[in-house]
Amino acid sequence: MAGIDLGGTKIAAGLVDHQGRVLASRTLPTDAPSGPAAAMDRIAAAVRELAEEAGRRPQAVGVGAPGPLLLPEGRFVGTPNLPGWNGFALRDQLAGRLGLPVAVNNDANAAALAEARLGAGRGAEVMVYVTVGTGIGGGLVIGGRLFSGVNGNGVEIGHTTVDPDGPACGCGNRGCWEAVAAGPALGRLATERLGPPPGRPGGRWTARELLDAAAAGDERARAVAEEYARLLGIGLASAVNLFNPDRLVLGGGVMARYSLLAPAMEAEMRRRALPANLAAVRLVPAALGQDAGLVGAALLAWDLLDEPHPGADRR
Repeated sequence: MAGIDLGGTKIAAGLVDHQGRVLASRTLPTDAPSGPAAAMDRIAAAVRELAEEAGRRPQAVGVGAPGPLLLPEGRFVGTPNLPGWNGFALRDQLAGRLGLPVAVNNDANAAALAEARLGAGRGAEVMVYVTVGTGIGGGLVIGGRLFSGVNGNGVEIGHTTVDPDGPACGCGNRGCWEAVAAGPALGRLATERLGPPPGRPGGRWTARELLDAAAAGDERARAVAEEYARLLGIGLASAVNLFNPDRLVLGGGVMARYSLLAPAMEAEMRRRALPANLAAVRLVPAALGQDAGLVGAALLAWDLLDEPHPGADRR
């Protein structure tokens, strides 16, 4: 199967076999301002090149894309990360170019599916996946099957309100968990607490800079990282209370420093979540890294054809 991880700045395309291995892959620019039709042309060309390279034509294509999406129609409905793409019929346009069935879902959902079947969520009955990077996304897998809600926009956990008077969010609300605790919020918090980063007068910290400094032993940076981790823990407690999972898997760029953040993050989660739900859940880092979205997209294609999928015999 072919998997496409469509992001705001880049696209990962690959062919995935029945063991969940990526046989061949390409990374290409999204170039969102050039429009969705041009991006579909590039994706279709990449899939053809990959098929030739691997010596096999995929039976179907799965796409993980930024939401919100209207899944029954396979189209965008106002995604803030791809301005100007609103209403574009992603599924039908790509299927027409390739002559193949195409499955579409939210990118966080695709990554969640991969982690549930092949990664850190394998064997869980109810797995919640949370990705923390530029934004915060979520996915819910129950009994190996993805839950997407009525029209595909369920489990938008990053857009639950944690501070009604908090910072503005890209969704138009204020105080969303994403606005308070995604990567950019850590950079903002670090700048507020520490001033400009060393060597950059007037500059602002990035999440990576702060976490790197904390990991290197900077005590002031560690204090900010701990304060930030508690903000993450607040949202995780809501996930535990809402979904009662037995596995809570954390991925995304910020979670490259999982071991640094985990103690304060888990302590805050345990301070706020219901004891009965806490007794059932295990908090773990994601296992599949940057391939999770691509592999998960290919799993969407297997599900579309209702064929045995990678990980089907591993639960």
